[in-house]
Amino acid sequence: MEVAKPVILTRRAVLTVVASVTLFATFIRMAVLIAPYNSHHSNIVMKNLVHMALGSNHSIHAACQGSADPQLCASIMASLGAEWPKYDHEEPSVELLKESVLKISAFVEQSTARALALMPKAASGLEQIALADCLDLYNLTLDELGQAFQYLHNFSQNLNNPEHGFEASYAHMFLSAALTNQDTCIEGFANTNGALKSQMQLNAQVNSYILSPCLAMSKKISDLSAQSPAPAPSPASRRALLWGLNDDFPAWLSASDRRLLKDSTGNLQIDAVVAQDGTGDYCTISEAVEDSPQKSEKRYVIYVKAGVYRENVEIEKNKRYLTLIGEGINCTIVTGNRSVADNITTYHTATFAVKAEGFIARDITFENTAGAENNQAVALLVVSHESVFYRCSMKGYQDTLYAHSLCQFYRECEIYGTVDFIFGDAAAVFQKCVIMARKPMIGQQITITAQGRNTADSDTGFSIHDCNVMAAPDLIPVKDSFQTFLGRPFGEYSRTVFMQSYLDDIIQPKGWVPWNASDFALNTLFYGEYKNYGVGASVEARVNWTGYQILEHPSQVKKFTVARLIHGKKWLKPTGVPFIAGLKHDQRD
Repeated sequence: MEVAKPVILTRRAVLTVVASVTLFATFIRMAVLIAPYNSHHSNIVMKNLVHMALGSNHSIHAACQGSADPQLCASIMASLGAEWPKYDHEEPSVELLKESVLKISAFVEQSTARALALMPKAASGLEQIALADCLDLYNLTLDELGQAFQYLHNFSQNLNNPEHGFEASYAHMFLSAALTNQDTCIEGFANTNGALKSQMQLNAQVNSYILSPCLAMSKKISDLSAQSPAPAPSPASRRALLWGLNDDFPAWLSASDRRLLKDSTGNLQIDAVVAQDGTGDYCTISEAVEDSPQKSEKRYVIYVKAGVYRENVEIEKNKRYLTLIGEGINCTIVTGNRSVADNITTYHTATFAVKAEGFIARDITFENTAGAENNQAVALLVVSHESVFYRCSMKGYQDTLYAHSLCQFYRECEIYGTVDFIFGDAAAVFQKCVIMARKPMIGQQITITAQGRNTADSDTGFSIHDCNVMAAPDLIPVKDSFQTFLGRPFGEYSRTVFMQSYLDDIIQPKGWVPWNASDFALNTLFYGEYKNYGVGASVEARVNWTGYQILEHPSQVKKFTVARLIHGKKWLKPTGVPFIAGLKHDQRD
């Protein structure tokens, strides 16, 4: 599927919110003086200041019903403009949402300018890195808002055509990612102190406040579009269904991409070859990526020969549609050892970071060797929409795989770690993967997932489907000395489901564990288990949290399948590809 280009915001769009930005800046300065960011009182003060600054507009009040704070939502929406299209509570206004996205984009431009102005005040080391991360995240936010606007525009042009309903879902996904970026920015300053921390955290918090109403409204539009009947298969699709293709991949991959992934003969159209011995076009992956096309309209394939590549690689957002093919797990290895012990942010520790849409990796190991003793150390960071990882390995300890945001698909991968080793706020499906718990430090408990969904209006979450969860070789001899859990909540609305998967005996009877022994998120999270098997799959002694459910009927887990969680129901073509769009056929059912 061709992905829409981001919108380039005009100077006129920026000027429409200058007055609002100035007003917000005044109240930001006041809030910084009144209370520290991390106190409950600060949040109350901030909301009151926003209310005072913006006032209320009853004409858009209906648009905010169902959001976490309808009054705040209405006030913020009113601040963005006095003239709005008529809002029908039965049918949310796409035009209102489009206008909001444009104006919020201009506001984030101003947030970026404020952050840049603070750079000379940042102390060297962690503070500078955290600020640089925020600037990167703000730029990603602007790109994602542009994508959301374009999908909303496409959707508004086809309101009576259910075949285009996926565009509302995609717009919602990009708005979710934009909100997640603000949380990541704030997290980067966790181990710093001083005025810069307060200013940047409040800056990101205000961005979150103005993004939240858009997310609430887009959820309504997306949910309504999901109620439209699915389009009938085209004649060509029916022929494909009869042919019965054998690849288990989401249909965002074109036919040529699917052929590329299933072809193991090596007879591929390769654009660049990386080889450490000098027999290729490049000796490092970073050099090959640097020379790849920017904003490409077609796929660019880099073949990486066997070897251990000791480099930190970043696929920037303008390097879209890249494919990286190795010679197999443990043959082609990308390795690094950055960790938070180096006085850097978790976001900055990644050995391999991909931020460009449409990325595909096959037969490669991504590794962080910092070790359990150095705490957070990411092997793979993924901020890539419609990304696929096939027959790859992610090896680390704490925070191995950072599935940050947007739609991601993992097939037949091996994922190793100790603490929160699959975390982030993506909509991610893991199918036929092997998830390996490693030996942690003495006194640590093993937590497989830490999903970071922070608002009920987001459709993100982790789906562990038809996978094997077991002890890694180093844990097996001492597995009785450590407790292993399926996950814990990194976000207030954390959402993870294990379904039709094998759970080894390392999983504790209660299954899940709170965040740092607190009651945080236990009533708002959604954790579920559906027809898993193995000694660790017994649900008799599971936690009794409000947010935990034992799922017994297929209708309860449809939203966590490929077709739903990564919006496949909107855009998967009925080609007959047995990638398990829904639930796998199982005699145990």
